Amino acid sequence: MTAPRPQVSVIIVNYETSAMVRRCVGSLANQDIPHEIIVVDNPSPAADVRHLNDLPVRLVQNTENLGYGRGCNAGAAIARGDLICVLNPDTIVPDGALAAWVASLRACQSAGRRVGLLAPRLVNENGTVQRSTYQFVNPLNYWLYHSLLAGVLKRMRKTFRLPDTISAGRVRRTDWVMGAALLLPRVAWEAVGGFSDKYFLYSEDTDLCRRLWLSGWEVLFDPSVTLIHTQGEASAESRDRAVLRFFTGLSVFLHTHYGPARRRAVEVAVILDMLMRLAILLPIVAARPSRLIMRNRLRGYWSVLKMYGRLLTSRRVSTPLASGRD
Repeated sequence: MTAPRPQVSVIIVNYETSAMVRRCVGSLANQDIPHEIIVVDNPSPAADVRHLNDLPVRLVQNTENLGYGRGCNAGAAIARGDLICVLNPDTIVPDGALAAWVASLRACQSAGRRVGLLAPRLVNENGTVQRSTYQFVNPLNYWLYHSLLAGVLKRMRKTFRLPDTISAGRVRRTDWVMGAALLLPRVAWEAVGGFSDKYFLYSEDTDLCRRLWLSGWEVLFDPSVTLIHTQGEASAESRDRAVLRFFTGLSVFLHTHYGPARRRAVEVAVILDMLMRLAILLPIVAARPSRLIMRNRLRGYWSVLKMYGRLLTSRRVSTPLASGRD
């Protein structure tokens, strides 16, 4: 007998995150809505996929590490649901949350909204709310979203359980949302071609939302639906690579969607931010050179400074490659 067609196709990309994938898949086991789970493995030297073979999922094994967005696209290519749900491996879906999420999207559609994407509220394991909705980057909000200051504010919200005023209220529009948890009608996903293959890791979510808006779809946020996002950190050894990947992805977005003047204004903000970070970290590393995390962060910030300096002074408009493939 043919299995009933799922309403939702959940796509999870694995790269050396099998323990988190298993936890995420486990949280989906009792969701009371027909769904399928597609796990896409980007191969790694650790051969992490061997820990996933017993899961009740459709497993896609790529022959090379395609990065996050292209990995999601590989899962979507075999998806059977009318809705595409993209989940980071470090998410947990509470009981009933998937059905509530789908019901919210359907209600928006019934109200006549052209829903391209609906995102839930994301919380840390201690219950504090994460910022997950943003405006498209400009020289001012860069400091609130991506800078050293943004990192300090994020840590304060998580550590001191600061009250949340960001995610209160009803379903609303937003420029873009964090890509940890996304729900899209298949028709919207296919209309924009899923994630862009210009990005390896980071900023593919910003780009997807931008293209949805440009194609006439709404990007929405519903604070009444809550998922847990544990936000796994990069290892100490790879911290410099994670920093460089993030700002490479941001640069690709700027070159894809912004004109020269707007792009360069953001690049100036990045350069000033990197100079601040280096000024703070250099004395720390000099005093304690054995601290691997700090040394690698310093190396990452220096790499970003050099890259953005070259981009800012270059007269030729070009799109940097999303480097750093494993």
